[in-house]
Amino acid sequence: MQTPTELAVPLESGGTVTALVYGAVEGRASAALVLAHGAGAGQHSPFMTGFAKALASLGVDAITFNFPYTEQRRRLPDRRPALEACYRSVVQAAERHVQSAARLLFIGGKSMGGRMATEVAAADQDLPVSGLVLLGYPLHPPGRPADLRAAHLSGVNRSMLFV
Repeated sequence: MQTPTELAVPLESGGTVTALVYGAVEGRASAALVLAHGAGAGQHSPFMTGFAKALASLGVDAITFNFPYTEQRRRLPDRRPALEACYRSVVQAAERHVQSAARLLFIGGKSMGGRMATEVAAADQDLPVSGLVLLGYPLHPPGRPADLRAAHLSGVNRSMLFV
């Protein structure tokens, strides 16, 4: 397995976040997946790196990234607008720098990262995303099972795989 390539992604608000591109093994990738981390661990967590490497071994370019709070080594996640803006910036960078992403792009993430992917997809119908891969979607905030985070899902208008 080759070492992932680093990609500095400029943010609308200033600064950058780091994305890692796990290139597909043995030839050209058939597709790309931008994969965001959950609230408790960044892109270097064993889950994220293991998943990205597995995708690359199957012929998919996997692009992971850190949200700004993780990049800045803060514990509390940024507010939703900042997380969504970061996600959109990473999607745009992937389209520009990863050939397979310009052809066939999927987005998703683990827990909070998957939720941000759905929010971005629902808000922007013109975003060139073919579908979403959601790894452990958080249907409600911690400790508040009555507060569902699903109202926007009908507006995604793309195929969604919930794992």
